[in-house]
Amino acid sequence: MPRRASQMLRFIVVGGSIAGVACAYALQQAGHQVLVVEQGDGSHGGIRSPPNMTRLLNHWGLGPAIARVSIKADRFTFMDGKSGEELGFLVLHEKLMKALAADFLYMQHGALHAMFVEYAKSAGVQFRYNTEVVSVDPWKGMVITRKGARLSADVIIGADGYRSVVRPVVVGPEGMKGVLDKRVSVNITVPTDLMRQHKDLVKLTVSPEWSLWLGDDCAMHGLLTVQYAVVMHVPTDGKPAQNSWDRSQPLDEKFLKLDRFEPRTQKLVKLAQTMTPTSHTIYEPFDNWVHESGKVVLVGEAAHPLMPNGSHNAAMSIEDAMTLSTLFSLPAAKSHTSILLSAYEELRQPRCAATQASELRKRDFVCLPFGPGQQARDDGLRDARARALLDWDEAEEEFLRDTWEEYIDLFAFDAREAVEDWWTKWGPAISRPRMPDSRIESAARKFESSRLEAGGF
Repeated sequence: MPRRASQMLRFIVVGGSIAGVACAYALQQAGHQVLVVEQGDGSHGGIRSPPNMTRLLNHWGLGPAIARVSIKADRFTFMDGKSGEELGFLVLHEKLMKALAADFLYMQHGALHAMFVEYAKSAGVQFRYNTEVVSVDPWKGMVITRKGARLSADVIIGADGYRSVVRPVVVGPEGMKGVLDKRVSVNITVPTDLMRQHKDLVKLTVSPEWSLWLGDDCAMHGLLTVQYAVVMHVPTDGKPAQNSWDRSQPLDEKFLKLDRFEPRTQKLVKLAQTMTPTSHTIYEPFDNWVHESGKVVLVGEAAHPLMPNGSHNAAMSIEDAMTLSTLFSLPAAKSHTSILLSAYEELRQPRCAATQASELRKRDFVCLPFGPGQQARDDGLRDARARALLDWDEAEEEFLRDTWEEYIDLFAFDAREAVEDWWTKWGPAISRPRMPDSRIESAARKFESSRLEAGGF
């Protein structure tokens, strides 16, 4: 695919999240000028990098650095929360992962974030820390900080997360309205040196498994990064929780419903000193990610707030960054900015909406309350256990399809290929030399009409 050779743009990225710094790095690499403004990012805990994310990290040349700070997953193990019985497995077969051309990895959030910051600075991205953005003027392409500074750019990228300041500017008041999730997600980090002092926990300090304990109306899962990262999903009981990633509080056994889990997991959690609960508001997919001025766009959780601590939070942000930067690497003129932003919106909205629904569905599946539904789930996991352990070539085709169809749809997606397909269709009209303004507008109208007819948001 052709690459952009001129027409440098100035971008301001509001928010120093993984989504923000990944966009900044990739756009700077594409030849643009990028400034990141952030008031501080204290996110922590473990994250998962599914193949669709790992593949893009490798494309950016981060593979060797990622390998030094990550652990390669080999299976997901489902256990009865109360008894510890192994109910079933999802085995990441070598043949499948080879076909996907990327691994499923675990790593610490901070390690990936620091890596992107380092790469972004090396590429020439400018950072302004301790800078809080309080408003955005979408028509002037300007952000206003709490200290009164006015910063302007050709494009403003809202990468400021769940409680985005930029989102209402693009989406309107509906961008801050939603339904409070009935469960709270809780981050807990357990030092592995403490775990090694207990014989029944030692295995978890070396295992590449992603372990999931399915409790009564709640669930817990853990994976090994530098330390052992635990996430618990517990019912709110009607009580709101803090909505912050960077405020921990003392461990609360009653809040965590620890009595619904086996003694081993209770011991594991109690080794931690603190926990970080995060409530979540469920939003319907937003109609717009791009302001009508063509100067403001949303990425990451500002555009598609996913359930906290899912498998694809970071992945969707990385895909956003790859999509946006690949579009702005195309041999298009500055006057085509609105078209490229509309293409980003078209390409990302259906993908992220489907992922949002999938993540919640999977969370609710592991958090079923005791009863007929939970019994049917557990019986199904037990029945499939033996087949799940079979070699890929020996397993039944129907079983593989039923088990893996949704995962493969998620894992096999390539954000670069999506842009390439879009460019194949629209590139010839957009990149035609000295394209008159009237023809640019005509191409834009045809593209928008096609998007709406296809059912775009």
